[in-house]
Amino acid sequence: MKNICIFSVLFFILSCSAPSARNTLKFTKQDYIGERPFSVNEIEVYCSGYKEIYGKTSNGKVYALNGSAKGASHNDPAISDVEEIWLDDPKWAGLKISYGDFITQ
Repeated sequence: MKNICIFSVLFFILSCSAPSARNTLKFTKQDYIGERPFSVNEIEVYCSGYKEIYGKTSNGKVYALNGSAKGASHNDPAISDVEEIWLDDPKWAGLKISYGDFITQ
């Protein structure tokens, strides 16, 4: 019985620490329909943690795309500011092009 308990605890620990495959969507400038909100040619959008949504560009930079991700990575130097790649809306001075479609998808 003791061996079964130890094995169960070990199995639980290993299963929690195993890397999980993350679901990602890749958006390219050529394939994206609609007004492109980012200056990069390609961005891979993925979820992490509970509700955090990030975007990773082909140069390896990672950007927090929603409030949860911005809060979770507030002090993380590995996460870049999305303002670096976020385009201004040509129709509305002072506003940015919405990237809500990236979040929704």
